[in-house]
Amino acid sequence: MDVSLREKAAKLLCLGSWHVYRRLSLDDSVRLVQGAIERGINNFDIADYWDHETLNTTRFKEVVKILGLPRERYKLGLKVFTNSSEPRYVEVSRFLDLLDVDYVDCVLCSRPNLQETMQEACEGMNDLVVRGLTKELDVSLWDAPQLKEAYDLMKAQNMNLPKFIQFQYNVCRRDVVESEAFQDLFNTTDMKFQASFPLEGGILGGHITRRRFGPEDREKGEWFTEEERNLARDSGGIRDKIVRIVPRLMEVAKSIGVSAAQLSLAFAATHPHIENVLFGATKLWQLDEAIGAMELALIKPAEIRELTNEFYIGGSTAPKLFDYSAGIH
Repeated sequence: MDVSLREKAAKLLCLGSWHVYRRLSLDDSVRLVQGAIERGINNFDIADYWDHETLNTTRFKEVVKILGLPRERYKLGLKVFTNSSEPRYVEVSRFLDLLDVDYVDCVLCSRPNLQETMQEACEGMNDLVVRGLTKELDVSLWDAPQLKEAYDLMKAQNMNLPKFIQFQYNVCRRDVVESEAFQDLFNTTDMKFQASFPLEGGILGGHITRRRFGPEDREKGEWFTEEERNLARDSGGIRDKIVRIVPRLMEVAKSIGVSAAQLSLAFAATHPHIENVLFGATKLWQLDEAIGAMELALIKPAEIRELTNEFYIGGSTAPKLFDYSAGIH
């Protein structure tokens, strides 16, 4: 039986992003996850970050229990950030205990930390699959030459290979992912790409007052409220320019009958090596909007690329290496 356009669109989405579950009450989290499952979105990124008060993993476990979801009905993705104080399998095992599950579907591993060799990093990642803690390896924030080195090493030693890399990518931030180095990586390996930050933390959807809070802000007593959300680092320092293009983005989106958020999400899905688009939502209508964006990308990819060419802003860079064990984040 042919898969419908809507089903294909739903499979292009991964629901997660910073604070999605922390910002919601338990009841609202249940409604959101149930709504996602009903719409065919069954892929969830539940990574936890340093600035969370409530763990995504803890909240998601509560949601699954209330909904009575069989494990085969949903996919889970975790992130393992650089941390030299413990092996990767220890960190993943701790998350599995919190979730009360035997495995996750993918683990995204950040770059080698400052104290380990490439061989050690590759062995540590491969060990996660060997131990049965995850079905799949993926990576996040590696630079292209480093990742190619790791991929070739793992392939030569018959290790489990990463399936995709996650990187920030949106109508403005294109430099890293569309660089010659990454295009060569995609063309010479079987790796695909997960687009994160497709709305620049909501800014490209119209939330232009959102900002970044870092550890230094918390130390000064400045922090975001429960109604707000924190943003990822502004690598390359282009966020002010991004804010200034939002009115024009809204205008162009309106000309084809969609919202700025939908046009931005659709753009991310038009990357030729896309695996899925990682997006955040807190309301059911936002799930429908995201599916509609993926349908648009599947139907009119060339048109979407052409419409959004004017929003490219040069100067974005890859985030600097953070190593929690060394106090770098």
